[in-house]
Amino acid sequence: MFGINFFTGKHENENIALAWATKFATKDSIFEKNFSLLGVGEGDDSLLLLKEGQNVFNFYASGRRFCQGLQATMELKSRHDLILRMYNLIVPCHDEITFDVYMNDDAMDNVIFAVAKKKAAKGMQKEVRDLQRFAGLLSPPGGRKWVADELAVISEAKEVAGDLITEAVLDQVLGDKAFEKFGKGFISMHFSDQHSAAHKKVLLFKFALPDANQMEDMIRLVGLIPYYIDLVGRYKLSSQARTKTEAARSKALQEAYKELHNARQERMLEEAEAKLSAESLRKKEAKERARQMEKAMPKMKMTCAH
Repeated sequence: MFGINFFTGKHENENIALAWATKFATKDSIFEKNFSLLGVGEGDDSLLLLKEGQNVFNFYASGRRFCQGLQATMELKSRHDLILRMYNLIVPCHDEITFDVYMNDDAMDNVIFAVAKKKAAKGMQKEVRDLQRFAGLLSPPGGRKWVADELAVISEAKEVAGDLITEAVLDQVLGDKAFEKFGKGFISMHFSDQHSAAHKKVLLFKFALPDANQMEDMIRLVGLIPYYIDLVGRYKLSSQARTKTEAARSKALQEAYKELHNARQERMLEEAEAKLSAESLRKKEAKERARQMEKAMPKMKMTCAH
């Protein structure tokens, strides 16, 4: 049974990954139209998808203005593992795809911004370092259209949120009517010029994957990626917002330096204490050896000669 499940589960996951790649990364697809290089390698030896495990698949794209490239990672259910498959019947989980877009340093202003389902947004604001340090949850503004009620917006500046949540995005995916029909796979998007990973300026998108035969359901979600690469790449803050965000980054840099300095001082103190403890132990052991040697020496009784 385990062997049969391994091969059937492995095949199911491969079908989902290939269905996604066929829909979005082959000739005349959205990524083929927006990036000049898809996959890894060159010519006949190029690979469109890289399989990292039985349930993890990676896709790479590069050759586009404003960004160094993009990595998509599909993390699918562990269908090949019978025990985990049974567990997922009790505790359901989604097939997910994340997109990491690595922006050019000169193509992204001071932007820290995220949209997610409300419960997830609260967790992100508390746990994701740049959102925690620079941004807060925003209340819906009056007098203009906003994201669907199921969603929450996190931003460093109201100006940024207002400029990045455009009419086009609301009409296509994130507005009330569009989200009900086209946004069921949306999990989150997070843009940051202060990301803590190797690439500092990134656009991050996370979506749930549909079944292999329903990939068209996420066309509008995937369309957000090139749209925001261009929008963020061209975006410029007002002078007032830039002054405020620069001050926040300067303060954060000073705090980080202070934390580093304190950590170094603490480490030096620990090393000094450890050295003193080692020296004290060495002296104690030497004293104990001397006492034991003295105890072991034969005692000589001196008598007076007559």
